[in-house]
Amino acid sequence: MKKWFKHPLAYVAIILAMVCGLIFVLAAVPGFNKLPSGTQNLRVVVLDQDQSSVSKNIATHLENKLPFKMVTATSLANAKRQLNTRQAALIIQIDKGFYQRVTRGQAPKLTYTVNQSNGLLQNMVTKNVTTQVTTQVTTQVASQLTTAKVTQMLAQSAGKALMQKQQAVAKQQVKQQLQASLAKSPQLAQQPAQLKKLQQQAIARVKRQQQQRLMPQVKKQAAATAATLTGQVATTTTKLHALPTNYQYQFAPMFLNLGAYLGIMLMSLVLTLMFMSARHVIGKWSALLAVQLNGFIGVLVAPLVTLGTLRCLISFSSSAFWQLFGVQVLFGLAVFEFTLAIAFLCGGLPSMILQLPLLVSQVVASGAIIPRPALNGFYRWLSTHTPMPQGVYSTFNALYGGANSGYTSALWWLISLSLLAVILIGWLGYRSTKTNPLSRLVPFTAGN
Repeated sequence: MKKWFKHPLAYVAIILAMVCGLIFVLAAVPGFNKLPSGTQNLRVVVLDQDQSSVSKNIATHLENKLPFKMVTATSLANAKRQLNTRQAALIIQIDKGFYQRVTRGQAPKLTYTVNQSNGLLQNMVTKNVTTQVTTQVTTQVASQLTTAKVTQMLAQSAGKALMQKQQAVAKQQVKQQLQASLAKSPQLAQQPAQLKKLQQQAIARVKRQQQQRLMPQVKKQAAATAATLTGQVATTTTKLHALPTNYQYQFAPMFLNLGAYLGIMLMSLVLTLMFMSARHVIGKWSALLAVQLNGFIGVLVAPLVTLGTLRCLISFSSSAFWQLFGVQVLFGLAVFEFTLAIAFLCGGLPSMILQLPLLVSQVVASGAIIPRPALNGFYRWLSTHTPMPQGVYSTFNALYGGANSGYTSALWWLISLSLLAVILIGWLGYRSTKTNPLSRLVPFTAGN
């Protein structure tokens, strides 16, 4: 037992356990420090298709009250383009005829358009926002309906209805007044012009009397009608790109790319160790070419296995399979060159001190859990300059739909720059003809 604990690897194992725990805590936890306030950076588009005074007030109210970046759109096509490219998280559409439906006592209509081809938190936030908006719009509509303008309009409508009901009574009153006037002055019956004028005066008099008598009733009825038009808002949710309700579909892009990244990172580490040994036997540039060829084969073969397994767990079409295969090959090449450059720079195994926290940080920045706008500055930078986020978003696009938005071009840039870094590091950093302990970890002889 004493001999066991005299061996340095016994303590290296303990140190490894501590370092790994420390890496995960330091690399992952700070990525969540902007939540929940970071969700305020999500953009919500308000599209007012009614353009009435009520709909404009509601749009202004939402812009002032909702804790998001509220923007307006001029057309539904423009709003959907922002949603498809993930520039916006939600479209709130105030449908045409909103105000007319309100004043008729019908439920006004709101349409929400969402893009579910996104990470978990963004989908949860947009779902909660629709509920919050519906409540606020219902309250705002009720407030608008109690204004004097709406009550006056309803009073006019109610007054006309009551006056129509009182027409028979009004005619009888006019007739009685004419008869009374003729009884006092019988000669008026022989004067048509005077008789017509007298009739018009009687009609105007009766109308004024009815208005005075019915006005309290009209006001009461109009106020009661306005109070009942608190109009429940009818809402419809349209999904630009839909996700099945099973959470396997939600997390598939993250775990597919996480597994691919980890596997390719380990492959690049092993190939770096082989390169460090083989360059003394077959030459530096031949060894480097072999590393690239070996890595390319691995990148081509691995997705066939992982995607075949994934298709047994979740359902997607054959066209989606091959589109996803193309995404995974491109992503795999970017990860391979990226991790190989770091492994070459650090001399193989020591690169894990940098590779592990970088992997964990990319998981946080990938968009699978936290949307890109809700990340803090460092993790938002990672989300646009490292392979994992581009792979996750591209996988969402291949499986569920969405615009490219530069993910593919970012992967090509990573491949090109990382490959250039590998060549430069191999040329400048591996000139020694002497072997070292790291190069002897994976023996490579001419007989191999």
